Amino acid sequence: MPGGAFYVFWQVAYHLYGQWHARGGSQSLTDALERRPTGWGGQVRTEAVVERIDARGGRARSVTLAGGERIEAAAVITAVDVQTALLQLLDPPLAGDAGRELAAAHRGNAVQMVVHLATDRLPQYRGAREGDWNGLQSLVDDMDQLSRGFHDAEARRLPERPPTYCFTPSVYDDSLAPAGKHTVYLACPSTPYEVEGGWEQHAEAFTEKMIDQVEEHAPGFRSTILGRDIWTPARMSEQLRWPGVHPMYLDISLDQLSFLRPTRRLSKHRVPGVEGLYTCGASTAPVGGIAGTSGKAAARALLATKQ
Repeated sequence: MPGGAFYVFWQVAYHLYGQWHARGGSQSLTDALERRPTGWGGQVRTEAVVERIDARGGRARSVTLAGGERIEAAAVITAVDVQTALLQLLDPPLAGDAGRELAAAHRGNAVQMVVHLATDRLPQYRGAREGDWNGLQSLVDDMDQLSRGFHDAEARRLPERPPTYCFTPSVYDDSLAPAGKHTVYLACPSTPYEVEGGWEQHAEAFTEKMIDQVEEHAPGFRSTILGRDIWTPARMSEQLRWPGVHPMYLDISLDQLSFLRPTRRLSKHRVPGVEGLYTCGASTAPVGGIAGTSGKAAARALLATKQ
């Protein structure tokens, strides 16, 4: 896409600064985040599905959970997809220019599919050097493979040679697997969310194509696989209540980055016309990812209002 070369710097940053991993995996990061507020006397509730944010009268006053329980609130911060939060959960929904601009914010059909693997050894890449298993291995051989993969996904087709990322976190976190064994997960960044024929008939065959990409670069890899768990976009959408299954909720195109994310009017993490309501998460400024920057910005906006 126009301006797409900008994202090369994103990859370069991984090489310059590395990638961080919470020891024990993603759940240990979640557990640490939960301990923080509970240590201050707060309460964390899970499996509490929010059905409505009450903002009648121009102020966020409460949230209503599935089942009807109402929780009064001095302020509400949302971290889910901002279109879901402000156009579906918010009562009344965001209106006016701000609402129209948010409704027009876009996400494409190219999302991610993830395959978790248990193996009895690391991928044996040709000519591998010590340290090559850190971070991720991007198994893409040329620009044509990459661009064709995204074009196919936008057209609701499965890429014939899926660009594949291979992560091997157990190489630097031995708590993830028994001694001598490893966790490997594969991600295709250009998987169609909506696919011709539906995902049920394609999941196994497309998984095999992703494994083929690793096998091309690390002969013998397939024979090391002990088990696998396939997360198609359809499965993620159903189980995680994740509209569109875009890893950043909305496209990270140049018109939806930084002070333009998700729109210029909403980039300050406040909601026009609704006091006490703040936004954060992957669909808000500056961008998605697990950096905490959007949450920190929302917290600062809330604290600034209270001062």
